[in-house]
Amino acid sequence: MSVSDDDSALTLMKALITKMESMDAEITGLRKSMNTPELLLKRAGFVRANTPVNEDVWGDPLRGELGDVISKAAGAVDKTGMEIPTTNEDFHEMSWEHIHAMANIAAESEGRRVDE
Repeated sequence: MSVSDDDSALTLMKALITKMESMDAEITGLRKSMNTPELLLKRAGFVRANTPVNEDVWGDPLRGELGDVISKAAGAVDKTGMEIPTTNEDFHEMSWEHIHAMANIAAESEGRRVDE
């Protein structure tokens, strides 16, 4: 083997060692993130489920209050004679005026201010 071949082999070995060290560091980082699932979920875009409830929201389906939300909305809408859509197609075909009217009715029934 010549000196040039030795230099090439040494350069290749250094490159391989550097690559292996960087891969080892990456694996170590991944192991740490697996040990903290909260961090992993945060990076994935999820939010904590135990965040405080907003003061101006009277029901949150994500917190298991779906039944309360539907019954309160249905009660408020029944008082006005408005009809709540029952299928996805009906909801999709609602006009913006109808949507805003339903939101205003719900806000008024709760005693919240209605922006006009």
